[in-house]
Amino acid sequence: MTAAEVSEEKAVPRRAAVTTLGCRTNQYDSSAIEDFLREAGFTTVPFSESADVYVINTCTVTSRTDYQSRQLIRRAKRKSPDSIVIATGCYAQTSPDEVSNLNGVDYVLGNPEKAMVVECIRKGRPAYGPVIIVGAPERGTPLSLRARGPYSRTRVNLKVQDGCNKACSYCIIPRARGTSKSVPLNSVIKEAEGFIEKGFKEIVVTGIHLGAYGRDLVPAITIVDLLREIEKRNYPCRFRLSSLDPDEVTDELIGVLKGSRTVCNHLHLALQSGDDRVLKGMKRPYTSGYFAGRAVKLSEEVPGISIGADVIAGFPGEGEREFENTLNLIKELPLAYLHVFPYSRREGTAACAYPGQLNRGVKKGRAKMLMEIDREKREGFYRVFL
Repeated sequence: MTAAEVSEEKAVPRRAAVTTLGCRTNQYDSSAIEDFLREAGFTTVPFSESADVYVINTCTVTSRTDYQSRQLIRRAKRKSPDSIVIATGCYAQTSPDEVSNLNGVDYVLGNPEKAMVVECIRKGRPAYGPVIIVGAPERGTPLSLRARGPYSRTRVNLKVQDGCNKACSYCIIPRARGTSKSVPLNSVIKEAEGFIEKGFKEIVVTGIHLGAYGRDLVPAITIVDLLREIEKRNYPCRFRLSSLDPDEVTDELIGVLKGSRTVCNHLHLALQSGDDRVLKGMKRPYTSGYFAGRAVKLSEEVPGISIGADVIAGFPGEGEREFENTLNLIKELPLAYLHVFPYSRREGTAACAYPGQLNRGVKKGRAKMLMEIDREKREGFYRVFL
């Protein structure tokens, strides 16, 4: 090997660290990025360690996750000043200029460009400031990103769908992920079997709008069709659904959960509010009564089911009465736990311009009350099994 070759070899980054904020779909994408890096000859290391390359897969669902994304980017540069820092994901997609202005960022890649990570690393640090490569959000994250799964774990995420066609008034994610796209059924089965061969014991079926799975395929299918296909194969592992909207909990789906040997008796539902006026302002396609009916039927028909719910505290115009309606509904229902989010004002969403924006203290106080109910619900659910 010549001196020039030795010099070139030393210049090639060899240690890469990837970190993720946000949903299971983002976690899946990060696993795929790690696989790309390993295939390219990189050693992946924990984000807390010194590395030649840091990839931050960002989230923008709330202002809090924007802040956390910025903190991780800065932390990477402090850890290894000479490293290449790549920001990708939803925050990078929706606010590329803001991200590129952060000290230490070398590349800003949108969701459609996640597969370009290795290509950017090979180009090295840009000589004239950050490079922004952000495609149209309609393209979304490519479904061709296929993950072999996180190593040394027993549970793995399987992305079967990406993007969302809904327009909930508080949500920025359709701008970050594009329209709904589904992975063909045979490809889902093939990837699931690959995970099983690697010894994974639980596969979490995930997507941005999982309930829309299959509607764009030809011929169209549903998430129930996918579950039935999984069930009839009697795989030696269990499957779990990540999250659904309540209007997607059909009697067919309840029937699959009731009689399944393979699919976990667990559903996480996006309630968001227990007040019908607030739900209408959120542009959610159901009422509190409909949600209650679905939750009760699940509890009655699926033995031992764990039902979780997302709840937003302090949506614009949510008065004391509306919040009390949410509290009362949640207390009455057979829920096992809550995921609580203080409302976060997102530029580019309809709710950002709504009147009746609540101050931070009110939102924080209401979230605290909901989290106390969450604690009680969890303890009550656990005690059933003692």
